[in-house]
Amino acid sequence: MGNAFPIAYGGYALAVACKAACLSAPDGYQIYSFMGNFLRAAGIDRPFLATVRTIRQTRTFATRHVEVSQKLDNGDVQICLFATADFQAKEQGSMFEYSRQPSKAYSSHAGLPNTLEKAADLLATGKVSKAEHDAYISGFAVNAMLFEIRPCPEGILGQNLNGFAKHLPHTQDALPLASRTSADWFRSSSPVTLPVDHLAALSFYCDGALSFCPLGFSHLYLEDSAACSSLDFAMRFFGEVDMERWSLREISTNAGSGGRTFSECWIWDEQGKAVATMSQQGIIRALPQKGKL
Repeated sequence: MGNAFPIAYGGYALAVACKAACLSAPDGYQIYSFMGNFLRAAGIDRPFLATVRTIRQTRTFATRHVEVSQKLDNGDVQICLFATADFQAKEQGSMFEYSRQPSKAYSSHAGLPNTLEKAADLLATGKVSKAEHDAYISGFAVNAMLFEIRPCPEGILGQNLNGFAKHLPHTQDALPLASRTSADWFRSSSPVTLPVDHLAALSFYCDGALSFCPLGFSHLYLEDSAACSSLDFAMRFFGEVDMERWSLREISTNAGSGGRTFSECWIWDEQGKAVATMSQQGIIRALPQKGKL
C-alpha cells in the first residue's frame, strides 16, 4: 500500500476494529461515529486480535471501546490501535436531509480509466519511467485488486500516480496547499454480502492517502520525509454504505504545523448525498539537515 517497509497498512486495523465494534452492537443500531488512535505499526506476519468492551448501552445509544492488538513472538500482546465507536438506534424520521457538496466539479466515473490503466498511459506517453511505473504498480497492487478505482482527472493524485511521479506538473500548482484536492470514484471489486463488511471496507478505503497527501500535493513523496504516518482518525457515517456501487471520494489537507498535518476525505454516493467523512492528523517529519564539512 505504497510503503516498502514490512508493516501493515493502517486500514487493515481500522477495518478490523470497525467490524468488531459493529458485531457487538444490537440489531437496529447504526454506527455514526468511529474515532481513535494508531499506537504503533502492525506486522504483516501475524493476525489481529480485536477486543471489544461495552461502555454504554441504552434504548437509544450504544458505545463500544475497541482494541486491536498482535501477539509477539515472546508472548507479549502489543496494542496497535484503539478506538471508540458510537451507535444510535434507527430514528423513525428525520427533520433535515442535507449535505455539503464536493469543492469542485469532478468527471463522472463513466469512461474514466482505472488506476492501472492511467499508469500504463503515463508510461506509454513517456511521462513516467518504467521504474516509476513498476514501483507504483508494486506499491498499490493490493488496493487495485480489492477495489475498482477511477481517478478523476481534475484531482492531483490522479495526475501524478499518487505522488510517485512527483516531477509531473499538475493543474492545481497555482493554488495554495490548503485549497488543493484530489478525487476518485471507487467500488468493491468483489461482492460484499454483510452490511458490517460494507462499513469495514469503507473504513479501510478512507484511510488511504490521508497521511501523505500533503507530500503528493507538493511534488514530494515518502522519501522526502523522515517519517510519514497517521496518528489518529475520526470517521463519521451519515447514511447507508454500499461498497458495490460507485462512490466519490474527495481528499484535501487543511493545516500543517509542528511536524503534524490535518487532512480529510469526504465520500458521496452517485446521487451526491454525503455518506461518510474521515479526518486524520498525521506526522510528516522533516529530514535532518546535513551538516557542513
